[in-house]
Amino acid sequence: MRAALSRRSALGAALSTFAALGPNAPAYSISATTMTGKSKANLGVVLVEAPKQVGNKMSADVVLDGGVIATTTFETPWTLADGGYADFEASTRDGEAAYLQVETLGEGQRFDTVPKSWFGDALFKVDGRYGSYGAPTDVKLKELEKEGGARTFELSFTVLSPSMSELPRKGVMRALQVPGSPDVLLLTCSSGASRWTKGSNEADARKTVSTFRVASTRPTTLKRDGPSDFRFGKTTGPENMKSRNDGF
Repeated sequence: MRAALSRRSALGAALSTFAALGPNAPAYSISATTMTGKSKANLGVVLVEAPKQVGNKMSADVVLDGGVIATTTFETPWTLADGGYADFEASTRDGEAAYLQVETLGEGQRFDTVPKSWFGDALFKVDGRYGSYGAPTDVKLKELEKEGGARTFELSFTVLSPSMSELPRKGVMRALQVPGSPDVLLLTCSSGASRWTKGSNEADARKTVSTFRVASTRPTTLKRDGPSDFRFGKTTGPENMKSRNDGF
């Protein structure tokens, strides 16, 4: 796994990137600094429409490379998040969170053989979900399961708070290879380490990732970029409405 940047240099790098690209750059491309100083994570998620929640089931249609829209689902007792900071995410008031991330395999890379460091680099980059105030440190990944088009990991890491305090977290992540696309979907569930074993937090997180599925895919002419996201006013035509079930 690549070495993490220092807290100070990581935050400086994120701010420099924002300044260079300008305030009008799409959220997909940058980690844009908000008014509170917290950055918008660059998770690679391009949404066809707003995610939905029916009971405990969450679903979202996501544009992927290769001309594919994937309908992704998971079940959790946590609440679907909204607002400018979230893409497809469920969370609690106490800091538990389950969120989607999209990463692309490089040329020649295979989902079943890429090392665990590939997943660590994706999850813990400075512009990732937990890099708002510097790249996470003390990162540990343990692969729990590898089956077909899915891989599951156990996680522990430390993040930096707005007040520069170090906060340990624990979690689990399930990764899925999407048929017809070089993209990999990652669903990460985590909690503050002190809360991980309290109540049902750990059990809820493990159950949530175990239900993560690609329910179906369909072809599309949309590209995986900012302008294709419904949040930028893009709509889909009839060619994007055909679906096929891929058996996940």
